Amino acid sequence: MNSLMKTAPLVGSTELPTDDRAHQRLAAMAMGVEDTQLLLYPRLIPLHNMELEGEAVPLRCSEDRLSDGGAVLLENGHALFLWLGQACPPELIQGLFNLPSLAHLQPNTVSNARRLPSPSN
Repeated sequence: MNSLMKTAPLVGSTELPTDDRAHQRLAAMAMGVEDTQLLLYPRLIPLHNMELEGEAVPLRCSEDRLSDGGAVLLENGHALFLWLGQACPPELIQGLFNLPSLAHLQPNTVSNARRLPSPSN
């Protein structure tokens, strides 16, 4: 219950417009158990040690899981964030963004991609 009370729709803040808060509150009320669990306990998916042919193994979301040399996706069912450590290998940066180093990447870059339908639909 404590985690639910800390979500954006229930926290009284001026950062989230009233319409967005109402939309997120209705979406949260309509969620099933799996979606609610993902919202309250986001998944961390490490990219820096993932095999090309293997499946990504999600980790429990914790600051301790972030390392200076790592690259991690954070997914909560509504948004996907890419976290890159300061010592992230240049080869990974080159492969992901076609840039020589992390210093050439604009911080806080946001992309509003269109949500694709789930495979079950």
